[in-house]
Amino acid sequence: MNVISASAISHVAVETADLDRARDFYVRILGTPAAFAPAWGDAGAEACRLVSGQHLILVPAAKPRTFADTGVHVAYRAAPGAIADITAQAAAAGMAMHRYVEDRPAEVTDNVYLADPDGNRIQLVADATSASGSDGGIGGIDHTAVLVSDIEWADDFWVDSLGLTAVHRVGWNTGDFARARAWAEGKEDMAPGTRRWDQRYRDIPGGKPGQGRKVARPNPQLFVDFGGGKGGNGGGPVVAIFLAQAHVQEPPPDLARGTPRTALQVADESLDTIAAALAKAGGRVEGPVVHGTGAPVRRSLYLRDVCGVFFEFCSNA
Repeated sequence: MNVISASAISHVAVETADLDRARDFYVRILGTPAAFAPAWGDAGAEACRLVSGQHLILVPAAKPRTFADTGVHVAYRAAPGAIADITAQAAAAGMAMHRYVEDRPAEVTDNVYLADPDGNRIQLVADATSASGSDGGIGGIDHTAVLVSDIEWADDFWVDSLGLTAVHRVGWNTGDFARARAWAEGKEDMAPGTRRWDQRYRDIPGGKPGQGRKVARPNPQLFVDFGGGKGGNGGGPVVAIFLAQAHVQEPPPDLARGTPRTALQVADESLDTIAAALAKAGGRVEGPVVHGTGAPVRRSLYLRDVCGVFFEFCSNA
């Protein structure tokens, strides 16, 4: 039975080499509230409370882990008008904007991307019901995407061992391979990390020399619903999992608390049960940790999963 039943993404923690520069970007371009304050759980970090009640945490790092050439990103909800304002602000600032074709059916129209000054990729998800700030900025966090060294390990950990629901997969069916060919032919502009070139060591028998040495393939992706087995798109908070296409140095195996990190909100009474299940499945766990008075989070359980990705399960104060 699934022991994880998250109601929402509580907060995300991303790394930055310059807090002032990052703060300016999120306030001026994305329209977040300007009230950044010391965060909980990360030394030197600052947090901003979004209109939705969720938090964005900026964590200082000399060499930020941003995975700019991969599928890693944070997706924020915003009203269509707010997205138009953000796009205009970014264009005026000379920032590159992208409109990638999406793989997950639920995101077909959510194809606006940009990056913060550190290279953290941002997706804008249009939501007509989304609350926005006074300046028409983002309203809240919709989903996140992480990078793993082995998609089968991640599938076994989250779906087989912990019972969560895979709401969509990429790279498992013929249609995905056909779309990879369309990408290779320049017919679809796909986000980094969604497609790859497979290099072959030999030619196709009977073909021309060099023919078939490079073949377009979909890069495996797994979209996991953390909402307690409710299933289906929109059943719970979703995390997209992308397979790394190159070697990425993983954090130490004994480190459970780190960044970048997705934090999921769960019932306080479930934290101890979740901790036991995560440890049994092979994750590195720290906590539950009790936060100080005034923190928007009461207790947190920190996790490094089997592929070195950092998560947090927390309960509200």
